[in-house]
Amino acid sequence: MSRDSSVEFIGEEQTNWKAIAGVATTVFVLLIGSVLAFDIAVPQRGIGAFTALSARAGLVLSVAGLVTQFGDPWFLLLVAIAVYLAGPKRSLLGSPREGAFVVAVTFSAFALTDLLKTFFLAPRPPEAGTATVPTWLPNALEASFRSITTGSGYAFPSGHALGTTVVVAALAYKLDIGSRALRWSTASVIVFLVAASRVVLGVHFLVDVVAGVFAGVSLFAVAAAIGSRGPGRVFVLGAGIGVLAVLMSAVSPSGAVWNAGQWLGGSIGAGIAWYVVQPSTSLTLPEAVGVGIPVGLLWVAVYLSSPSLLVTVFSTALAAGFAIAAPTLIDRVRLGRV
Repeated sequence: MSRDSSVEFIGEEQTNWKAIAGVATTVFVLLIGSVLAFDIAVPQRGIGAFTALSARAGLVLSVAGLVTQFGDPWFLLLVAIAVYLAGPKRSLLGSPREGAFVVAVTFSAFALTDLLKTFFLAPRPPEAGTATVPTWLPNALEASFRSITTGSGYAFPSGHALGTTVVVAALAYKLDIGSRALRWSTASVIVFLVAASRVVLGVHFLVDVVAGVFAGVSLFAVAAAIGSRGPGRVFVLGAGIGVLAVLMSAVSPSGAVWNAGQWLGGSIGAGIAWYVVQPSTSLTLPEAVGVGIPVGLLWVAVYLSSPSLLVTVFSTALAAGFAIAAPTLIDRVRLGRV
């Protein structure tokens, strides 16, 4: 493909993604308007078609609880980092640039989730925090069952639906396996299953997950439009949303500023590392695991300790920056340059 043809293709692709972002954003805004008409601040926003379609059978809840884990931030972040570190080496991606885009849009999705949740302050369905443990479940698994089948915090929009939509869309867009139709079909099924699991568990109203999906589509389309030439602008987008999320959390009754700070730190650290290092290589699977373990341990330590905003931003920036720079650093070690 000639340079002129390549530029023309990128321009057309940007136009398409901008159009998709416009449509998705419009639908999201209309959803917000309809929910506000029923008063989003009270549980009764589940009126009519928005009522939680919860099935309380133990086996159904167990399956839904397992499915919903695929939309948890820890799992989505693990997938994004793993794809970046080892994707090109295992022929999953064309280059680290595609993997960095996945990481960048993942941080953006989590930051947007915190921003929207702390803006709307919408409660979950009344029984979201409780679950009846089935009698056939061993006592040792009761705590785990309650953990994966209940929900706490604010509900609108669904973070699982938003995050899953963004991350699986990024994977369908950037992965170099199978056909495009197969990738996008698989992504759609995954989003549907995760979103449906949240309603089945009774931790979200139907409108919460629908809004989450459309917000996710809008964010991803914007990221795809501005990140066609590289992930740098997507990291900046994530940092911008992260700043807004931190400010919104600071005035929110929840007071969980550190939670939004971790995504801000991730975007800043990863973005700086990408700009400085511009990685052009990737890692083997054992090397990726070796990098992922300390990154994961540092992130878990931040999550469990809930430190101050400054400590959170610095720690997660360090972890994300190390993950992005690791392929180049390890390559230099191999060549004896450091």
